[in-house]
Amino acid sequence: MAIDTARFFPRAVGSVPAADRSTRLLVAAGVSTYGDWLTVVALAVLLFDLTHRPEAPALYILARFAPRVLGPSLGGSLADRHGPSTIAGLAALGQFALTSAIVVFASTGTVWAILVAVACAGFLGAVAQPGYSASIPRVTSAHRLLRVNAIYSGLFESSVLVAPVAGALVLPFIQPRVLVAADAVSFLVAGLLMLTLHVGPAPARVAGASDRSRATAIVAQDPMLRALAASFFCSAAAITALQAVLVVAAADRYGRSIDVGWLYGAVGAGGVVGSVVLLRWTPPTIRARGIALGFLIEVVPLGFFALVGGLVPALALLFVSTAAAAVYQTRGQTALQQRVPPELLGRVNGVMRLLV
Repeated sequence: MAIDTARFFPRAVGSVPAADRSTRLLVAAGVSTYGDWLTVVALAVLLFDLTHRPEAPALYILARFAPRVLGPSLGGSLADRHGPSTIAGLAALGQFALTSAIVVFASTGTVWAILVAVACAGFLGAVAQPGYSASIPRVTSAHRLLRVNAIYSGLFESSVLVAPVAGALVLPFIQPRVLVAADAVSFLVAGLLMLTLHVGPAPARVAGASDRSRATAIVAQDPMLRALAASFFCSAAAITALQAVLVVAAADRYGRSIDVGWLYGAVGAGGVVGSVVLLRWTPPTIRARGIALGFLIEVVPLGFFALVGGLVPALALLFVSTAAAAVYQTRGQTALQQRVPPELLGRVNGVMRLLV
């Protein structure tokens, strides 16, 4: 039985214009991800300053990302069963509660409790992501799909640019827990916006006894989707390792832990440029070789980042890496939405997100 959010948010779906619905989804995604990246910088700095040990931010990154392995498959199944916007909205409200708890734990300096709350919030974030992705083709027209995906990607990448830089600028003057509180409010707003979309489950064309295996088979049998899945997995492994040491690199190489915000800013700037390119350029049909080439352009600069010592070369390498990633991953995600049956889109997104 689908969860009936219309009982609480009664506006009829048909009365909401498509442009308004896609805008609402983009605002929800943008608000939550901006708040989330404020927390990434704030908590990395807080834990490093509390312990003065590099293991603390590394454990934070582990707590943030490790539970996400468990969330996408569950989130994809729930999105297909109850509606993608419903699951994304409820998960965001859960993140609001957990992030509010982190504010309390940060005030008392309770490191273990912060890590537990971060892990639980990360799990709910992974549950929500297939719902966001599966909602996109349901709230926009086919000819605007790449554009909406590019804006969706650009919002995420711009948050990596703006939020960490904002954190680097304000953290010398305010406590990190203030930024965590802002993140909690962003999840509340995102949850309410997603619940008002009323994107219900798509009608199944085939009996769903083997839907999970069908979703896996769709990825396994399509060369482009296989390449995209492999690139997601390898890219996530490299970037997670990079995030675990980024604040330490900032402190050791450039003198201040809060300079990590500028490194994240370079990551976001590259992603924004890559997303803007897709707003004005529709690349030809993407194939497995295009995915592989984009992945190489993404990861090779990350290898050089480990070798350079200057701030400017480091920023340039991170910029190039994420610009390439934004182009090939956004184009690949759009192709996925075009190829996958709507009733399986949540599960297929869950399979892909499991690798991120």
